[in-house]
Amino acid sequence: MKPFDFCPACSARLGKGDDEGSKCPSCGRSWYRNSAPTAGCAIVVDGRALITQRAREPEKGRFDVPGGFLGPGEQVLDGLRREVQEELGVEIDVTIDDCVSMVAHTYGDEGDYVLALGFLARLRSGEPTAADDVAALAWISLDDIDDVDFAWEHDRELVRKALTAVERKGS
Repeated sequence: MKPFDFCPACSARLGKGDDEGSKCPSCGRSWYRNSAPTAGCAIVVDGRALITQRAREPEKGRFDVPGGFLGPGEQVLDGLRREVQEELGVEIDVTIDDCVSMVAHTYGDEGDYVLALGFLARLRSGEPTAADDVAALAWISLDDIDDVDFAWEHDRELVRKALTAVERKGS
């Protein structure tokens, strides 16, 4: 799969390319198939993490963490805060030091590449409510984590890491 059929710079038809990208035969620019960045978080309160049930495809009905795709040029924490506000209607406290996972994976039926950045976050204000592309919310503990139908295994591991980190700090 190539990133584009036509060169974004000069509009020439691009060749077949490969999994990494294509070079324009007309202007010589290279176009790469890069991972789209996402940011998600495990919001932890009283030893439980908030997870969200997906209201849309891909993986509709399965669970993941609050978050989503970053906009072009959007700073990762700004994007994460925006996504959490859109999906849950709450504000979170999170810093770059709260990053607990970075995983590249495929997303959806098209096989698009994603770089998922995962954070441990704390609830600053508001009461979480399902909105935007969230069908339902659930609070889970470490004891529950293996029984949840997660859309992506890296989200299960993000929640596990976040809950374990909070548990270690508490003792």
